[in-house]
Amino acid sequence: MNLRYFLILLWAFPLGGIAGQSKTETKQIILADNVTMEFVSIAAGTFAMGSAPTEQDRQGDEGPVFEATISRPFYLGQYEVTQGQWVAIMGTNPSVFKDKENWADYPVDWVSWEDCIRFIEKLNALGVGRFRLPTEAEWEYACKLGEKKRYYWGDDPSYSEINAHAWIYPRAEGRSQPVGQKKGSAWGLYDMCGNVWEWCQDWKGKYPAQPQVDYQGPAKGEDRIFRGGSWFNLDKTARCANRNAHIPDEPYTNIGLRLVMEIP
Repeated sequence: MNLRYFLILLWAFPLGGIAGQSKTETKQIILADNVTMEFVSIAAGTFAMGSAPTEQDRQGDEGPVFEATISRPFYLGQYEVTQGQWVAIMGTNPSVFKDKENWADYPVDWVSWEDCIRFIEKLNALGVGRFRLPTEAEWEYACKLGEKKRYYWGDDPSYSEINAHAWIYPRAEGRSQPVGQKKGSAWGLYDMCGNVWEWCQDWKGKYPAQPQVDYQGPAKGEDRIFRGGSWFNLDKTARCANRNAHIPDEPYTNIGLRLVMEIP
């Protein structure tokens, strides 16, 4: 494949009064003539990571709640990495759900954590920026918009709004769906809840009780974190604070990824 690569600043728009983030800026990477990847700027900030014991549907590994500071701004993928983007970098498509004519718009699936690292290594080799998986703290901060809420659109105690924002069971037709079809967050992120789970950088471990700056989880472990719920899972799993993890060398039909692009 004859690829050409460059970065362009696409657009910026104001957003007021949300956890100190006054505006978001979107950068677009062109991987090939018709393959792009978009990133949304996320400002540095501090938030309450985890969920309170009183949160509806809370799981025991979501606490204790601790003060987490993200000390540096970063760019986060506006969408989950798609099959088209994966093919543009890797040349092959591992996904199970690739039977539709618009397959390239679906999130890549059947990728292990280790597969994602190989994808990122090839992407980084292009020299257009530094990319990685988000830390668990970065992911939750971006999902919550830095606030205390169950979902990025609010607490939604009766689940009356979730189907407008997330592909979850049983409304997802038994499979993933093209990215960006549901309502996005106030920070311009789509599918943070539902569609496919998203691998994070961290090993799974118990949360600390003390405040943390740029929390990255334990130094070693057995399972890697993934976040956000999926088309295969119930609404309660798509909460911003919900955690899950698997061994890093196995792929799954309902796990994909979303990338961080670091700001130099």
